[in-house]
Amino acid sequence: MELPTILFTPGAAHDPWAFDLVRSALSKKGFPTSVVTLATVGSPDPSLGLKDDIAAVRAELQRLIDAGNEVIVVAHSYGGIPVSNAVDGLKHDGKAGPRNGDVIMILYLTAWAIPVGSKLLDFAGDELSSHWNIQGDYASAVDPINTFYADVNPALANKAVSLLRTQNVQAILGTSSFAPWTNGFEVGYIFAENDVAIPLAVQEGMASEFPADSFTASLPSSHSPFLSMPESLAATIQQASKHAVAKRG
Repeated sequence: MELPTILFTPGAAHDPWAFDLVRSALSKKGFPTSVVTLATVGSPDPSLGLKDDIAAVRAELQRLIDAGNEVIVVAHSYGGIPVSNAVDGLKHDGKAGPRNGDVIMILYLTAWAIPVGSKLLDFAGDELSSHWNIQGDYASAVDPINTFYADVNPALANKAVSLLRTQNVQAILGTSSFAPWTNGFEVGYIFAENDVAIPLAVQEGMASEFPADSFTASLPSSHSPFLSMPESLAATIQQASKHAVAKRG
């Protein structure tokens, strides 16, 4: 049986490179993968915001679905918000007849899963003010080693810091308008136990809103397990895939 495609969506200030190691690990397990490039990361246009990131996720999702792929979307950090909104209207209920392509799970990887009607700036103001320097239209990480890469190999962590981009502030000012976990989508959460960017208690609070039979798993990592423990993360995503396929029936 063909395995689902894993679509990664990065968090603020990160480009697709962040997932190179875990994508390689998943490829060895037979999983096809893809990744979204967020519009608000490193953009020269400060007017781009959440709606543009939603459009970027939606475009890649639609491409994969139209090609007949079953997709598990893995959203990291801020990426949870555009992903939550991008899947609106993509749930296949069978009423329109069979369809090969579908979103079979949204997997939040220490990601923001915020309520409808809220903005990240309002929902997570304390965390954002502690770890981000907001200057005008752009934000940048204050201490990226400790915030993002505390348990990452130092050489790799320094390389990752060199690849970080600015983040458009408009992204965190956008209002979320869809919650997949209350609209019939299969969802899951991977907790990062030592994360300081999104503390474990905050992760657990968001995941507590998910249906009781949702997939959950924990990794003893900081904010970026795709860099610090890509093999363990790949194995966890594989477990989530088995859960999603079993639930799909």
